[in-house]
Amino acid sequence: MEDYVQYHNSDKRGFSCFELAKGSSFQIVTNKALAKKLIGSRVWLVGGEGKPRRYYLCFTFVVNQVQEGTGEFRYMLSGHKGLFFDPPILLNHFPWFRDFLKSQQNFSMGLRKIEKIYVAELQRISRENNWEMEEKGIMQNHRRGAGFGSAVVNREVERVAVALVKEDYRRRGWRVDSVETEKKGYDLICRKGNQQQLVEVKGVRGDDISFIITAGEVKRAKTNDDFVLYVVTSALTEPQIHRFTAKEFRERFDLEPISYRAVMRER
Repeated sequence: MEDYVQYHNSDKRGFSCFELAKGSSFQIVTNKALAKKLIGSRVWLVGGEGKPRRYYLCFTFVVNQVQEGTGEFRYMLSGHKGLFFDPPILLNHFPWFRDFLKSQQNFSMGLRKIEKIYVAELQRISRENNWEMEEKGIMQNHRRGAGFGSAVVNREVERVAVALVKEDYRRRGWRVDSVETEKKGYDLICRKGNQQQLVEVKGVRGDDISFIITAGEVKRAKTNDDFVLYVVTSALTEPQIHRFTAKEFRERFDLEPISYRAVMRER
């Protein structure tokens, strides 16, 4: 199977790939004559919008029909086997994406074949988010663990959130050291001159500022005024960064118990 990318320019088309109808089939339109040869091939739709440009993986499908197009486009490709990514996956922060963008000449060439190395990355995104191809053409929802999202999706949310906060600090001239694996009650130590901030980062898929926080992180917020909390909402779609000092965290957040530790009583 060969793989192709189609680009959806939200600004020119007048609507985002977030608004694409999730019906009984998948469709793209193009003027490229190679469309007639793509039955049995797989197409990945990437949407772009905003300044600076943000790119999203919107859907993928296997072509089983090529028809004459309407209006300004000569061909319409469609299929019933595929999946929608809901919400579309923000691609900008993946380390391979910049090279993929260059290989596609910033998507300026329209429908175009994808090199195998990038096909593997796109497949990895699908697999790790627990999406699976299915025949009906309706999205197969990714499975969620314990009501808080799958572990793989959660890791990607956190990775994107931490990367955004690091970038924000470095852009402002701070030195950033990661201590994420050391379980200190914060993720980053940020220094600038005589200033130091102990930064905990929380990534959230939705737009509500609600998250899980550990006892160690709460202790840092209550006992150390160098503690700073960053919450990145809509991390995989439209990231928004929210900053709270230790004092603001103590004053503005309620803490709700969400679990218990069970210990067997001694007889």
